[in-house]
Amino acid sequence: MAGRSTPRWAALLTAACVLTSCSVHIGGGVTTMSKAQLEKTVKDKLGTKTASTIDSVVCDGGIEGKVGAAQTCTVVTGAKSRRAMVTVADIRGSDIALSIEIIPGQ
Repeated sequence: MAGRSTPRWAALLTAACVLTSCSVHIGGGVTTMSKAQLEKTVKDKLGTKTASTIDSVVCDGGIEGKVGAAQTCTVVTGAKSRRAMVTVADIRGSDIALSIEIIPGQ
């Protein structure tokens, strides 16, 4: 049964994440989102977009507030983990819009 849930979980998370975007207010002219803030944002946004409980998110670092900047994160749900690419999609003032996509096969 566990083998059957893995593809379903991956498909649900992938479908939700391909189009997931969020906007985060950084404020104060800050040009980088910290690693901790990025991890919290990714966890919160994926948790609201999927039926799965996101146990943890660990990113390789923070992300620069520049359109096209990217960071890789590991998303853990239960005993499963998947890699996600987080990209800055847009910036409006001190709001950073992020796009979150699960990396296929990883």
